[in-house]
Amino acid sequence: MAKVSYIFVAIALSFSASVLGLTKETYEISSNAAGYMINGQVENTNAGLRIPLTLNSNQKNAATNLYGKTIDNLIVNVEYETEERLHVKISDAQNKQPVVPNSPLGLIRPNITSYAFENRNYDFEYTAKPFGFRVIRNSDKTIVFDTTNMPLVFEDQYLELSTSIPKDANIYGFGEVTAPFKRTSNVTTIWARDKPDPFYGNIYGSHPYYSEVRDGKSHGVFLLSSHGMDVITVDGRITYKVIGGILDFYFFVPKSGTAGDLSIAYTDLIGKPMMPAHWMLGWHHCRYGYHDIDAVETVVKKYKEANIPLQTAWIDIDYMDQYKDFTSDPVNFPINRMVDFGKTLHEDGQSYVVMVDPAISANSTYEPYTRGVDMSVFIKNPDGTDYIGAVWPGYTVFPDWWHPNATAYWEKEIIDWVNLLGVDGLWIDMNEPSSFCLGSCGSGKINAGLQSQKVLDKEHAAQEAALNAMGNPKGETRNLLYPKYAINNGAGNLSEHTVATTAVHYGNVPHYDIHNLYGYAESYHTRNALIKHNDSIRPFILTRSSFAGSGKYAGHWTGDNHSLWSYLKTSIANVLNMQMFGITYSGSDVCGFLENTTEQLCTRWMELGSFYPFARNHNNKGQIDQEPYLWKSTAEASRIALNIRYTLLPYYYTLFEESNRLGTGVWRPLFFEYPNYEELSSNDVQVLLGSDILISPVLYENATTVDAQFPIGIWYDWYTHEVTVNNDAVTKVTLDAPLAHIPLHIRGGSIIPAKTPKYTVGETYATDYNLIIALDNTGSASGRLYIDDGESLNVASYSDINFVYENGQLQASGKFGYSKPEKLSSVTIIGEKASQLKTATVGNTRAKKTYKSKHTGNSVVFEGFSIDLTQTFTIKFN
Repeated sequence: MAKVSYIFVAIALSFSASVLGLTKETYEISSNAAGYMINGQVENTNAGLRIPLTLNSNQKNAATNLYGKTIDNLIVNVEYETEERLHVKISDAQNKQPVVPNSPLGLIRPNITSYAFENRNYDFEYTAKPFGFRVIRNSDKTIVFDTTNMPLVFEDQYLELSTSIPKDANIYGFGEVTAPFKRTSNVTTIWARDKPDPFYGNIYGSHPYYSEVRDGKSHGVFLLSSHGMDVITVDGRITYKVIGGILDFYFFVPKSGTAGDLSIAYTDLIGKPMMPAHWMLGWHHCRYGYHDIDAVETVVKKYKEANIPLQTAWIDIDYMDQYKDFTSDPVNFPINRMVDFGKTLHEDGQSYVVMVDPAISANSTYEPYTRGVDMSVFIKNPDGTDYIGAVWPGYTVFPDWWHPNATAYWEKEIIDWVNLLGVDGLWIDMNEPSSFCLGSCGSGKINAGLQSQKVLDKEHAAQEAALNAMGNPKGETRNLLYPKYAINNGAGNLSEHTVATTAVHYGNVPHYDIHNLYGYAESYHTRNALIKHNDSIRPFILTRSSFAGSGKYAGHWTGDNHSLWSYLKTSIANVLNMQMFGITYSGSDVCGFLENTTEQLCTRWMELGSFYPFARNHNNKGQIDQEPYLWKSTAEASRIALNIRYTLLPYYYTLFEESNRLGTGVWRPLFFEYPNYEELSSNDVQVLLGSDILISPVLYENATTVDAQFPIGIWYDWYTHEVTVNNDAVTKVTLDAPLAHIPLHIRGGSIIPAKTPKYTVGETYATDYNLIIALDNTGSASGRLYIDDGESLNVASYSDINFVYENGQLQASGKFGYSKPEKLSSVTIIGEKASQLKTATVGNTRAKKTYKSKHTGNSVVFEGFSIDLTQTFTIKFN
């Protein structure tokens, strides 16, 4: 069989194909595959087009059955779903191939009653023999997706499709993976896997979505598939190689072409990100390896003594009795102490989170296990017995989230535990799902003792033999254990370190077909359980494993990273990816999880991590302590950065409301906000908080300066209010950054709502609002403030206030519906002529006090206002 080779070019960190373990076969495309042609009448439907395809048998020497059984007859359904979203589904004519469930445990497809036959921003074209198609942006006739003259392979266990892209295209997305933000010349493997963040390897999440910025305009492509796949991006081409299912594509072509509108369009389909409560935006601290409850209480105490804000204390699996869910160690974490600890936190205005894993100990004296057995709620072996792997408690079973009894089972376990412990939220881990052995290694070993990893590893050959002997689920003819096309799974065998692909879910569905949905489904059930426990407040769930749409159920941290400078740097790209995937409440373990941090690294990471959308210090058992109060420089940097974060809490909260309502990111790449400037396309070392705060962290050891790029406009230093740049093109500036300092800048033309920072989020929110007005070159600025009670799941009243400053006056308008009176007490104006302002008048009342800013002569502060934020108002400055 003839093939055309496209050589894989490694990017960043000098990785080569050999280092990544890639075979030549991984990145070849099957140019001599048989392909398909239109066979019969192309039909117009009420949604778009229906195109019948048949295998192109006339092609000489055409290859079939490359890696599976070729499917001869296909149907292409083209649906013009909205003016900006096109759905192209290529499926087998008999609809036997497994697909992502159309349910909350997969993806609920939109119920569309009127399709966009007119005024849509895209067109769809196709060729007949061989079949191929193009998606074209109508506004400028750009071809955004083009499969023509590329192989189309459709087999029961292997699907291949490619699209042409420009050379050095600006591609972003595909994950979850630790890699540079711009995704060119690499292979991304999508198969959920428990592995501590290797560069370029598949890890916890599954997101077959990318965006491209071309000629200043953005479009996006989503392959709705829960099957394992390799996505190969090289100069001029993207190739999908999928080991099952169908080719179910959604294309997003926003009329504006902005990245923000692309995020809105994508999350219109997958679901809008969750809205966090106020307390969730504070600083969090956790460690795996606190010996007892005394150690955790000491950490909380020392944070306070160091005056480093701490909102939420977390406890890892250390608290469990022999690592069993819904238990506490009677010696080191007795339940009465755990309960009292939570009460003390709440009395001090702080919050409390613990971990819950999906794996349930297979022990007949353990009620969560016996209840689950009685309800038949666990994943099965092909012979109908419970599948038993091995996780922290030893031999374990795994809830089958698709079982009709799963809701009742998980609700009871979660609600009983939350009621007893009094926690504010749950952290769900190990939900790829992770298992420390191969296959159902615990079969017949219920009540057996905890096996070490070394013992399990020694039994590997026997485990594999038992797995092979178990066979396929009833009626299954595919090779689920060893598909002929081997995706570049970092663990090797698809069943390594997870539930075996031949394990069976409710309805005789093999794990092979829904593996990538497992953590997503657990997030859904956990969220619903917490809402049933208390339906008046927003639930808190942090999940490790995710799928497209997980952001509507939970937040996410980027997993077990390393205390290395390279991981500090790539944390920016990792979090930016999650923003693009619709999981805006996300962050990385600050100071690193694995290996030992250093004072300098932890200091720099605390500076950056203080601004993650989800901000938490977390490290591993056996590593050195890394609480930020341990080093003088780290403590100082933490106080400075976290005080700024708490000052900005209203700005964060407003951004999250926009994210929840529209789907936009909280963190944003510079290039997405300024897409016409190609020099910003690879910048993943700076980040915009919203559109108005530029963060330029130190990311390299011993560095005391930052070489920063500034987009067009005027940018003011956060600390001094001096003008750093005032430009009409992208400008590079070297910024001073001594150890305890992170450079921050405010965009001219913005109005930032703020608070006076206090120790806890609640104390901070109890202070009056302040406005920071940074003027542009016309002397104007605008901004927005969203207010509600900060916790209600169903918001009864809120205010959505727009601020505009021009011609020497500030006007506030919008919706003023929040029932609790909130006050504005001060206004800071930054700009060349700001210091010349002498008075501020509201109605007939002049502000009681005016002060020159302590920063520079470039700004002025007016204090002493007491304006109720319950109606429109105007402040005139003279």
